[in-house]
Amino acid sequence: MTALDTAELRRRLPAVALIDDERLARAVLGCSAQAPEYFWNVPASAGEYHHPACREPRGLWAHTLLVATVVDELGDTYLEQGRIDADGRDEAIAAAILHDQRKYGGDDELDRSAHSNHDERMARVIRETSALPDRIADAVAAHMGPWYAGPAPETPVEDLVHTADVIASRPSITPSLPEPVPAELADLDLPSVPVDRS
Repeated sequence: MTALDTAELRRRLPAVALIDDERLARAVLGCSAQAPEYFWNVPASAGEYHHPACREPRGLWAHTLLVATVVDELGDTYLEQGRIDADGRDEAIAAAILHDQRKYGGDDELDRSAHSNHDERMARVIRETSALPDRIADAVAAHMGPWYAGPAPETPVEDLVHTADVIASRPSITPSLPEPVPAELADLDLPSVPVDRS
């Protein structure tokens, strides 16, 4: 595994700019520096489950950014309803960025299919190797909801991440990538949206 520096991680993960708490953003980047090399190169799935663009090379990376954008958009509603606060929104965006970083195994191993416990595997990585709050690990662990053997979402942050993952995974829905779109993802022909928190 080749460690990426902070500037390169910010370029690859423009959704980090959606996190208002800079300390949390840096911790997400630190955790993402441990992502296996395959995370940046493989499709999100080989089947019909994800958006067609995410079934292409680099689709898992793109899917991650799409989930973060959906969390940001849905987060407005959760905030207005009083279900989460600004910290909860930041935590949900952090969980979205991290949620599938061990989807096909750990380190640089690449298995042929997604691990049915990849949600809990990544949550364990977060708990053991980062300074991120347990609430983020819990949201990652629950992002699959009822489809795998992991825990179902219980808190509003967990529900937000799970719902965003469901939306971003549907072939008939096309969420946007956060700008600036990494050059490697431009050929996926997905729409984009400015990351503007002002």
